[in-house]
Amino acid sequence: MSESIIHISNGEIVNKITVRNAFKDLADGRYSLKIEAANKRSLNQNAYYWGVVLPLVKDGLRDIGYREIKTIDDTHEALKYMFLKKQIGNENTGEVIEILGSTAKLTTVNFNEYIEDIAKWCAEFLGFCFTHASRSITNIFKLWKTGKI
Repeated sequence: MSESIIHISNGEIVNKITVRNAFKDLADGRYSLKIEAANKRSLNQNAYYWGVVLPLVKDGLRDIGYREIKTIDDTHEALKYMFLKKQIGNENTGEVIEILGSTAKLTTVNFNEYIEDIAKWCAEFLGFCFTHASRSITNIFKLWKTGKI
């Protein structure tokens, strides 16, 4: 499977060569093409989340008694359960199951909202703040990367 980013400007494909190259090596046959917005979370957002947010939350959870939260991955799973949980209903039986969303599928805007939700929760339940709503996640990451926070 191949994946490419197509840039559109004023209704025109900007990177036509990339698009052409994505199709040139395909054998004859039928293919499915899925088009979706490519504004997934940024590398800076992801680095800030894994390098700053998760370690702080992990320590905060352990401080208030959640000793089974031992790793960053445990913390990540707990936060997904708290903030990205969806309920799916069975139309025939009314039974409901819960599934967890994926941070990897969040857009840059949704990922910022996810981190802000975590920040608000931390302020209320863990007693500390790690971000300010007036700063963008990218700016906070830059400050963290340079050792200023």
